[in-house]
Amino acid sequence: MDVATGALPRGLGLVERVVRGELDSRGGPGVVRLAEEGGLDKGQASRLLRDLVGTGTLARDGNEFRAGADLLAVAAEAGPWGVESRTLLRELVVRFGACAYVDVLCGAMVLSVRAELAAWAEFSWARAGRLTPVWCTGAGRALLFDHSRAEVAQLLGGEDFIGAGGPYAPRTVDDLLARVAADAGRGVALCESEYDEDVLEVAAPVRDARGDVVAAVSAVVPHAAARDDRDEIVAAIGDAAARLASLLS
Repeated sequence: MDVATGALPRGLGLVERVVRGELDSRGGPGVVRLAEEGGLDKGQASRLLRDLVGTGTLARDGNEFRAGADLLAVAAEAGPWGVESRTLLRELVVRFGACAYVDVLCGAMVLSVRAELAAWAEFSWARAGRLTPVWCTGAGRALLFDHSRAEVAQLLGGEDFIGAGGPYAPRTVDDLLARVAADAGRGVALCESEYDEDVLEVAAPVRDARGDVVAAVSAVVPHAAARDDRDEIVAAIGDAAARLASLLS
């Protein structure tokens, strides 16, 4: 976008309207609504929105726009959400020796927008900004709690489930859906040796004021089969998700 022609201010205005529009009872805004509210013609708005989606600032869901993964990653670093999430994740690291994350959905992958790491973690694997498959991670399953079968099938239509995941990772959409249903029934996702061997991941969805899943909190701990504190981890993750959700009310 060219600052000299005023495209940058118009683009920032669109981002603000998209973020505010996500809380609107009418649903996320589309091109026509954003153009009208921003005083732009449809062609201008469409080009700006395309550029913003291309940079990850916004994301498109059908005809609606929402905050993108890169914008959420920046937001995770500041304000009450950032302060509280850092505190919550550090508590999980200290209490359980976990690598702890705040994650968002990014296509068929999970993007970790905040990470607090335990001493055992390989930094290259565990860092913030990592992308992991939605189908074999606890965070991925928590982020899919409200998805229909058709939505999951469409999301993973181009995936072959090969080359990623541990020994117990799901290998079909039906297998994944059965596990998502079981996790949603308890409100917390449990993945044992699914992303990596002998690792337990526990995750819970973070819901906004409308009840939509906007993120997940997850904790990854080693030696899954030997854990005798998994009930405590499950309770702690559920509490962390609820505390973060309260900031969105």
